[in-house]
Amino acid sequence: MKLYCLHLLVCLIRLAKPDNNSTVQNMPLILNGHYISWPSSKIREKFIYEKKFIPKNIIYTRFQVCSDRVFLAAPRYKRGVPFTLSYTKFTHKEKCYNYVSPFPCIENEDVMIGASDSGSSLINAIDLKMGCDSTLWVLDAGISDTLSDHPTRICEPKIVGFDIFTKKVTHTITLSTLICRAKSRLQYLAVEQVTDSMTVLYVSDGGTRSIIVWYVEKNEGYKIKLPHSIVDGCSENPIEDVFYMMLIEQEAGNYIYFTYLSSQDIFRTRTKDLQKRMNSKCIVNMGKKPCKMVFLGVGYGSVLYFRIKGQNHLYSWDTKQSFLEENFMVVRKSRDCRLITHVDVDSEGVLWVLESNIQDFIIDHVGCYGPSIMLTPVFENPVPVMNDLDDTENFSPSE
Repeated sequence: MKLYCLHLLVCLIRLAKPDNNSTVQNMPLILNGHYISWPSSKIREKFIYEKKFIPKNIIYTRFQVCSDRVFLAAPRYKRGVPFTLSYTKFTHKEKCYNYVSPFPCIENEDVMIGASDSGSSLINAIDLKMGCDSTLWVLDAGISDTLSDHPTRICEPKIVGFDIFTKKVTHTITLSTLICRAKSRLQYLAVEQVTDSMTVLYVSDGGTRSIIVWYVEKNEGYKIKLPHSIVDGCSENPIEDVFYMMLIEQEAGNYIYFTYLSSQDIFRTRTKDLQKRMNSKCIVNMGKKPCKMVFLGVGYGSVLYFRIKGQNHLYSWDTKQSFLEENFMVVRKSRDCRLITHVDVDSEGVLWVLESNIQDFIIDHVGCYGPSIMLTPVFENPVPVMNDLDDTENFSPSE
């Protein structure tokens, strides 16, 4: 009930139309599967009738901000997700709800519902990253209805690059030769612009304990098997665990940080070592995690954001400092039961968080309205965890 009361409060503030435009610009975006810009009402009604559009089964989990647009990934966890990649605009925040549009343009119904196995159609967008050259890179699992008892494999996993201005597909990278069909679990994507003529993509494969490295311009890549030591202490089977992978940019060079949710330690390696098909000696153990940390993304080049598993508060760690609790910051304390699933920073340097009651969505406790989703700016000043006794107690040792 608190979630929907908050929605009502935001709507009332927007409808008041304050004179200060910055107030509207700083308001959260309220998202929901019911609020979609369809090509026509006829198509919408047809999809509802055929159960290809079930609003309560739509949830947005990842996003990227580019200028006045926000690109959103809606994984096909359940049936009834009409399209898996969409966008909305910050300029529409004066409305009570924010309507999303499919990206790119819908050309036919097969592409819209992910029924086509054509090379560039998206089946299940699970992560996305904005490149430096206005290319939106999308990681597609190729499998739909992943939370059902019988997931459907429609095509091989791939990475698709879109020009965000022309909405045309610029790259289609099939990953079939770099995965194991029975074990691979692709989860995170990172994009590094090494030079003007060299773009490298990285994909985490938690099921095989690997990182895929792909050179865009050369149209070739390989998979690096990581040492077994990175799963030491894991309380979950790596095939079922979450394998986080994040690109950190520092003056001394760029790094890939990685860890399993249930593992004890966090690691890093230089991207230039990954590009040389590194050996295990290039991996650095950054230290033991004080608890099970859910990593949410990177901001300002070197700041890694996370929350504690099962809790809602947002924390950060500047990777320029040692991996110690005394260097952790409390960025925002949660006001409700939404969980943050992703963070990103806009062109003005404002941190945004995508949050929802995804825990209710997974167990089908959201009702016909569907999950409560908000994209919210963060303006609180971070404070050290060690200065907050409540948060110090939260960092209990991992089980």
